[in-house]
Amino acid sequence: MDPQSHPRKSQLRTVLTMIANPGEVIKKQLIKIPWPYTILLSGLAFTLFFLQTGIDLFRAGTIGIERVILIAMIGLFFGTAGVVLLAMLSYLLAQGGKRNLPPGWAISNFALGYSVTLIYSLCGLLFSLAFHWNTAVAFGITGVLWSLRPTLFTIKQMSGDATVLSVVLTTLCGAIMLFGWGLLGQLGF
Repeated sequence: MDPQSHPRKSQLRTVLTMIANPGEVIKKQLIKIPWPYTILLSGLAFTLFFLQTGIDLFRAGTIGIERVILIAMIGLFFGTAGVVLLAMLSYLLAQGGKRNLPPGWAISNFALGYSVTLIYSLCGLLFSLAFHWNTAVAFGITGVLWSLRPTLFTIKQMSGDATVLSVVLTTLCGAIMLFGWGLLGQLGF
């Protein structure tokens, strides 16, 4: 066996994994970082997602630039405090403490699960700025939906592999995140 082939396979596997599941690659690299820092990742993800929404509404002529900034700030709050609250709610309902999982672990895993949302939001923002496309729905929501897979696995670990409970809680978490984003439209933004 060629000694060069193993590193090549490893690099190829990393590239393919990054294409198929970019959030998981990032999560594996950042899992040892303390939870107060990991929520910055989810905060940035939702800031960019909500910024796309603001830019889309600005282009439609329904809001001014000050509202775009306000929407982005709401996204930061949503991606930090909102993710922490969802993580703690899921932790309590899934009884993560019974599995000797600390609350910080749950917060960190939830926040890192949104790394795929960060990637989609960043790509959406680039497409929005470069091509003047409305990208919040196509990229932002897609990123949130892709984050449900890591959320499901986190909840499964906290619940001791209780599949039904994990699916229900994951669905609830996804619905809360999308409902919160949709609430922006209802509030007159």
